[in-house]
Amino acid sequence: MKTIQLFTITVLALCSFQKLTAQSDCDVLTVQPSIMVLPRTNEGENLRTIMDEQPEVRVAISKVKQAFDERGYTTMDFETTLRAVTRDETVTSETQTEFKNRIFRNIPSDIVVEIDVIIREIVTGPKSDYGATLILEANVTDNGNSMASITMDSGLKSFDDKISLISVAMRKKSRDEDDKPGKPLLDVFLETMNDKWAEMREKGKTVKMEFSLSEDAEITMDDDVPSQKQKLTYVIEDWLEENSYHNYYSVTSTTSTKIMVSDYRYPVRDPKNCTNMTPRKIERQLDRFFDKIDLPVKFENSRGTLYITIL
Repeated sequence: MKTIQLFTITVLALCSFQKLTAQSDCDVLTVQPSIMVLPRTNEGENLRTIMDEQPEVRVAISKVKQAFDERGYTTMDFETTLRAVTRDETVTSETQTEFKNRIFRNIPSDIVVEIDVIIREIVTGPKSDYGATLILEANVTDNGNSMASITMDSGLKSFDDKISLISVAMRKKSRDEDDKPGKPLLDVFLETMNDKWAEMREKGKTVKMEFSLSEDAEITMDDDVPSQKQKLTYVIEDWLEENSYHNYYSVTSTTSTKIMVSDYRYPVRDPKNCTNMTPRKIERQLDRFFDKIDLPVKFENSRGTLYITIL
């Protein structure tokens, strides 16, 4: 009898250890976010054209990515994602906005760092001076929320080599109150990003939701769901409360045809397998939920917002 009890205790202890180890491994995966560096585009600019026709942008992306690698971050290659998306023939008929949204839906990293490269020439009499400015903006991939931004400038130099100017800009340091050089600006940028990441791990990521009815829908938000015997609006809000991270969600508007959710929180990592949690996973959860209550729906996922239409 004692042998059996001892065996049972050993098995339970082993199971507990394995569970703790799994949680620990998941925590390790969330210490630092994964990052992808890509070019910033203004209205009407083409990502593919920028990468093909502006070699200084490609160099800047490579140098910033290398700097992250040297500091122990997991980085993803943007050109691999770009090539994968452009292999899809349907992209030829898309607008630049649609194409950029498609890119972001396929980015596997937690954070995107968009880089703007500005090369300038200042003519001063018979000669010219040259400078490079790099503007880095870190945003959450899922919703575009800002995490950090910084500007690094080479100052004016007598040479016009763009690659050298970019390297000078990246070596720039911050200045303290006495105007003495401090940390490299890139390290300041990463520290700010890490602080935001830690806050996000604690409070969760955020996504907006809009539940609406199609013109042909046979139910309103005020009608009872037959399988649940309570109003559709209550059924949806109960799901939000039960599934949101730390039960945090914010409904800003409710009518007979629409529910607006300005902030639904979900964890950074899926607690089941430690993989990234994304709005697409939230979409799958909702799809299963509506299947369960026998209501057909369709989804549209725009960066940072889920549109759920009840058919």
